[in-house]
Amino acid sequence: MKCPNHPRNEATGYCSVCGAFGCPECLHEHESRVLCRKHYRPIAQKIEGQKKRERLRKKYARQRLVVRYKEGRVKRGMCFALNPQDVEFHLDVVGDAGVPTGESALVRFEDLKAVFYVKSFDGKFNKTAVQQEWMPEGGELVVKFKDGEVIRGISLHRYRGDEPRFYVIPKDPKSNNISILVEASAVERVYRPEEYEAQRARQREERKDREVAQDLSREETMGDFYFETRNYTAALRQYEAAAKKHPKTRRIRKKLLVAQYDVGVQHIKRREYEEALACMEEVLKTDPHNSHAVKKARQLRRIIAKPKRANAKD
Repeated sequence: MKCPNHPRNEATGYCSVCGAFGCPECLHEHESRVLCRKHYRPIAQKIEGQKKRERLRKKYARQRLVVRYKEGRVKRGMCFALNPQDVEFHLDVVGDAGVPTGESALVRFEDLKAVFYVKSFDGKFNKTAVQQEWMPEGGELVVKFKDGEVIRGISLHRYRGDEPRFYVIPKDPKSNNISILVEASAVERVYRPEEYEAQRARQREERKDREVAQDLSREETMGDFYFETRNYTAALRQYEAAAKKHPKTRRIRKKLLVAQYDVGVQHIKRREYEEALACMEEVLKTDPHNSHAVKKARQLRRIIAKPKRANAKD
């Protein structure tokens, strides 16, 4: 009987799964079973995958990882070739002392907060030992996690904000962390360093406001009363008095600016343009980027300049 795939060859057997006849070129033996190409293909792929992993094991050193989950759990272990583009990876778990437990855990990225590539599990690493080098190409950033933790470093690649996870390289060469693979779903926000420092400064100011004046002073209370009744001039005087008592209170400084601006608007309604311009310029001394005051001041300067131009023509 001839082989249906190779007519020149004699059929020497058949597939133990589908019964298809074939020659030695068509059939493969695996664990005492004869299989055709179709049914041997997944086994061949598995064997090739195992060979690939073995090649990777020989090529790369084992990576020490501290895996932190979103809900707080921590696992330590070794991994040969973690691929951040996959959805999961295998971790050979170790105990607190770094001794393998024999357990292999399947770790899904979506459950994680971050994966820390570490020099040692206990933080006591050999400072003279050669570690894997990372050459960051991105900029410096500050990562704030949803649980409140903050880490600083340099992104391995340019941070885009649309990737499911990204690497951060610690700036401190003395850190036990070699790199950190951050899971984006666990992050509250990623800042540029100057953005983060500005936010912290605002938070400190607000905290001081609460500490310095938990209760409104009499002057500020009166200022609020006059402001509500649209007596902005009287409100401004009261806020100025309150500011003398509590000069570092951001809340009062803000009320001062608003009252000063509204006094200027009242001058505009009465066509007292020079007085209005003086109010707007006073606002801009403290808040030079106040868009409303900038616009009003520009308009007022044009209005005030018109009579001068008209007189110049006469």
